[in-house]
Amino acid sequence: MSTVLEQPANLKAAWSELRKEQPRLRIRNAARQLGVCELELLLTGLEHQITPLKADFGDMLIALQSVGRVMALTRNDQVVHERHGVYTDFKVSGNGAMGLCLGEIDLRTFFKHWRVAVAVKDKPKKNGDDSGCRHSIQFFDGEGEAIHKVYATDNTDMDAWQNWIEQFRAQNAPKFSPESKVPPTYPGAGQVTTEQLRTPWSSLKDVHHFNAMLNKLGIDRLEALTLVGDDYALKVPVHTVEEAISQAAEQQLSIMVFVGNGGIVQIHTGSVHRLLRKGPWFNVLDPDFNLHLNTEEIDSCWIVRRPTADGVVSSLECFNEDRELILTLFGERKPGQEELASWRSLLASLDVTGSERASC
Repeated sequence: MSTVLEQPANLKAAWSELRKEQPRLRIRNAARQLGVCELELLLTGLEHQITPLKADFGDMLIALQSVGRVMALTRNDQVVHERHGVYTDFKVSGNGAMGLCLGEIDLRTFFKHWRVAVAVKDKPKKNGDDSGCRHSIQFFDGEGEAIHKVYATDNTDMDAWQNWIEQFRAQNAPKFSPESKVPPTYPGAGQVTTEQLRTPWSSLKDVHHFNAMLNKLGIDRLEALTLVGDDYALKVPVHTVEEAISQAAEQQLSIMVFVGNGGIVQIHTGSVHRLLRKGPWFNVLDPDFNLHLNTEEIDSCWIVRRPTADGVVSSLECFNEDRELILTLFGERKPGQEELASWRSLLASLDVTGSERASC
């Protein structure tokens, strides 16, 4: 039997009233309106049956392979990334600090940000009938914001799913109190010159060394893009990302789509097909991959070029107004391979009228 965790009755009542006024409001947005975190709202049990789980995050993701095909969802405030597949051969490294899943579901996890896990089942709407209920496993950070969610699908082994829940069921409900958000600090901010940045940038041998370079300089990613110069980082209009995805779909070019938050990065590799604009959201709606991008909340977009041992690797990177990287596009590529000439040509063909020089 699922355990509903207790929360103040006034929060439950407030959400109930809000749901009456806005019946299609998603829980993340409802939490923002009510001034709480998503986990606090979920734990009211208003619409869901909740099973608290142990915080054995690495083991949990390793064991998820047993349930078969699922839908993995990772998001930030501007982008939602949904990928169907199997958690194939998930591996934990760095003394349990990181995880890696390669395959249909492609993840990089950073467990220092993970705090709480729960299994969730929508409450039956009528007569206690479970048909049509959504089943999910949800992971949250210390601020109570969702890091990653896993949804059962028609192709999920539900007996294995229930066995997985029993394996990781916690004996007691977790005591959760949201932690204060601690913004990252950058000791080199405003002190690094273009020359000091361009020297290590031009010497890069692997795209994965980029973050280490930033850490050594003590600056954030966006400051680096602003400083380095147009040949390495060109600021382009925010509509460029929609144009790039549209051209990739038209050309049936295989791309890599990275979306993440503090605790995880989720990646889709392949072509995209069905595109749909709905209000502020630009969407990819394919059978095994969905992307939902709120283009009105993109603050800046950049074409970025990094040297590697395999030649220059180019990306299209989008940031929000808080200087956070929200979406990155690459052409499909594996280590040891050169960048796709077709991806490089696509970037070169984009209409970047109105691009701003980094020195502006």
